[in-house]
Amino acid sequence: MSELQDRELKKILSQILNELKTISQKLQSIDTYLATSSNVPLSTQTILSPDSNESELDDLATMPSSLEIINLQESRPGIFRTYKAIQKKEDWVKSADIAEMTSRSRGLESRYLNFLAQKGFVMKKREKIDAESRATEVWYRIVGVNS
Repeated sequence: MSELQDRELKKILSQILNELKTISQKLQSIDTYLATSSNVPLSTQTILSPDSNESELDDLATMPSSLEIINLQESRPGIFRTYKAIQKKEDWVKSADIAEMTSRSRGLESRYLNFLAQKGFVMKKREKIDAESRATEVWYRIVGVNS
């Protein structure tokens, strides 16, 4: 390639990069707008009772953006594998169920699922095992799946 072609190619690639940055900034501002205009804060990730009749979460407001999912895929491939496994489920699951799907330990999957819940990718709920015990089961569900 000639030097002139190299300069033109670099110029075009630079323009594309600038456009992608602009698009990314606009998408982030849209996500911020949606998060602030919703009645339900994005940090609401724990549901205390599956039988509660409280107002339903607005799934669109709580769903992670596609940029967040891509970032998760590139920066944390192990956790992204857990995210893909729970995406295949349409109902609440325990970390043991995901561990069986990924062939990893339940403890590791529990840590990954808690990370995903903290970041807003999944919802988390606790249920008492029996009324007199302090023991609970922890259940997870992908954000955006109807109950």
